[in-house]
Amino acid sequence: MRARDFKQSWDRGQKLEDEFFEILKLRDPEARRATPKEQYRHIDFVTEFGSIDVKSKKRIGRADGNEQDTIVWLEYKNVQGKKGWLVSEVDILAFERDDDFILIKRKALLKLANKLCNLDDMVDKSSDALYKGYTRKGRQDLITQVKMRDILKLKHRKWEKNGI
Repeated sequence: MRARDFKQSWDRGQKLEDEFFEILKLRDPEARRATPKEQYRHIDFVTEFGSIDVKSKKRIGRADGNEQDTIVWLEYKNVQGKKGWLVSEVDILAFERDDDFILIKRKALLKLANKLCNLDDMVDKSSDALYKGYTRKGRQDLITQVKMRDILKLKHRKWEKNGI
């Protein structure tokens, strides 16, 4: 990833976390941002109902112009080959969509992903990664894709971006 792209992605993620935190504080005034040590464990916020990792909308491939919310990337291993957020200790994942966030128990999503995805069926292109394993060139990650509609079949909560 080029430095400019990384900075844009980082800035977008920080802005999204700020937006989510405002919504979170309406539901748990005692919620707090994660410490740097907690952030290394894929935790963005600590709340009365568990730890939360916020996931922004993503492009399917680098050439895609805009982020989308119908396909979700899942991370088994991060770019260094270490434990990805799907197999981390975080309790809840909050997926950004256009108008809301979908909150799902991480363990339930992991169970679903293990059922739907064949990580041994490795593909070379991100556009082929639906339910299959994918590693980006020059990285040690292991990622896959599922459809948001798969996630919505699980017990979840929807938090509107307007805070209501």
